[in-house]
Amino acid sequence: MATPLTRIRRSPALHAAVSGIGYFLCAALSLRLSRFDGGIAIIWLAGAFLTANLLAAPRRYWRFVIMASVPGAFAAGALFGMGGTAGLLLPATALLEGIAVAFALRRVYPRFGRLESLREVAAFLGLAGFVIPALGGLVSGWAAHRTMGLAPFHAWHDWYAGHALGFIAFTPALLFLLKGRFCQQLEQAGKRSRAECAGLLGAVALASVAAFGQSEVPLVLLPFVPMLAATFRLGPAGAALSVTILMVTGLVFTLLGTGPTMLLHASPALRLQVLQIYFASTVLILLPVAAELRARHRLFDRLRSSEALHRLILDRASDLVLRVSADGFVRYASLSCTPLLGIEPSELIGRSLLDIVHGADRPAVVAARTQALGSPEETITVEFRISRPDGSLSWVESHIRAALGEGGRVMGTVSVVREITKRRQKVAELKRQAETDTLTGLANRRALSRALDRHASEKSPAAPGYLAMFDLDHFKAINDRYGHAAGDAVLVTFAEILRSAVRQDDVVARLGGEEFVVLLKDATAPMAEAICQRIRSRFAEAALKAVTGQTIEATVSAGIARLGDGAASSDVLALADAALYRAKANGRNQLQFAA
Repeated sequence: MATPLTRIRRSPALHAAVSGIGYFLCAALSLRLSRFDGGIAIIWLAGAFLTANLLAAPRRYWRFVIMASVPGAFAAGALFGMGGTAGLLLPATALLEGIAVAFALRRVYPRFGRLESLREVAAFLGLAGFVIPALGGLVSGWAAHRTMGLAPFHAWHDWYAGHALGFIAFTPALLFLLKGRFCQQLEQAGKRSRAECAGLLGAVALASVAAFGQSEVPLVLLPFVPMLAATFRLGPAGAALSVTILMVTGLVFTLLGTGPTMLLHASPALRLQVLQIYFASTVLILLPVAAELRARHRLFDRLRSSEALHRLILDRASDLVLRVSADGFVRYASLSCTPLLGIEPSELIGRSLLDIVHGADRPAVVAARTQALGSPEETITVEFRISRPDGSLSWVESHIRAALGEGGRVMGTVSVVREITKRRQKVAELKRQAETDTLTGLANRRALSRALDRHASEKSPAAPGYLAMFDLDHFKAINDRYGHAAGDAVLVTFAEILRSAVRQDDVVARLGGEEFVVLLKDATAPMAEAICQRIRSRFAEAALKAVTGQTIEATVSAGIARLGDGAASSDVLALADAALYRAKANGRNQLQFAA
């Protein structure tokens, strides 16, 4: 439903007429009530009215508002202001001031009008409270000095104080009124909010009456309590309304001869200036507070919207997202907690993160979190096993990053956890295939090399162990006589004999062709000889059959070399190989130790 203010703003002619009448009334009231001894008006409402009117109107209406205000300005000046040249220069300067403030605010802050940020409030206070009134005071002070004989600085001071304080004190409330912010806020509020608004503004009115309705006790701070409450609850509009109530109450009682300014033994002009300084100070306190509160409310609204969006995304993500405090307790868990861990997020929140980590992997997780907390700019990755309530284990990969609070303070960590059990199984299978001989299923040369390196780093000084190299005797002849299929069967049979003859911790590998190696860990020389003799004799006694049913007679020779003494793996292999060829040269089907 259109309000009277809305209908006025929609009609250029009606808007212009109301603007002209309003400017005249504000100027006449200021001149009539606040001019003393033929000087400059101590309170100037017209500038605030013109600035608020222009800022509330579309730019296409500005020329109508300005043209309509010109007659009102000069009419008020002629009836209640100074005569002569000053009667023309001062109204013109006052008009230009109001226009300049509106124009400058729109240029510096194009969306000016809500006073909901410190930057917007600072622009208003700087331009309307300092720069433009000070410049206008130079012209008006010179004019008042030349025509009325007033002291230049005194004239400039009265003009600057009256106009700057007028802009600061009255523009916000008039702007909210003309833009319909008050009506809009009331329309959007519910019954409870309206009752709260009425109660807060009523408290401001009562406190203002208590402060200005008597002249015995200076209670100028009393209205600040309900005014701050109104500012906190109602925002910039509440601050502007509170200031309006305070100013109207204060001006009425002061003009009637009561209020705390009556305690000053000074002229009426000085009392009004003190009162206006009080009003402006109130605005300077409340507007920044209201702007900061509104900015924080907007920030909180954006944070709530962002949190809702992030929760929606996280709840739909397959990865588990955890927020963990600096002391290691879970503060948030996404819905993926249930399929991954087998528990609801609510069951995990409040517990230590280490409760779900397998005991053997806890040191790695603690180290990763410590590194993330100490290096907030880095993302740390760690793999570990988690324990489910049913006792099963799963491998997961966690990407951990520090969560920073205000001032860069580390608040905890955020982790994205993904199950990698199948991936690790695939990696393990690929690794096994890469280190396994396809025909026999034994370890290959690469696996043997790694086993030798590990054994060298973990060797026991008491019994460093032995390495035995086996080579099947006359294997080429077997292939040539019985075929390659029979040769492969012989190799597989020998591999099975090797597995059955060695100990559990020993390593059996096929180097290639008919060559095999056994790493006898922590074995003594007699032990190594016994194991190798067992292998040789079992293979010699094995019943090997060709595809044709023929019996295949095969033997094996071996060379044994001692591990340890700082010898490299390649050197040990070379020693074992030399011993093997000595066994071959001595008639085959026998063992030889390296010299």
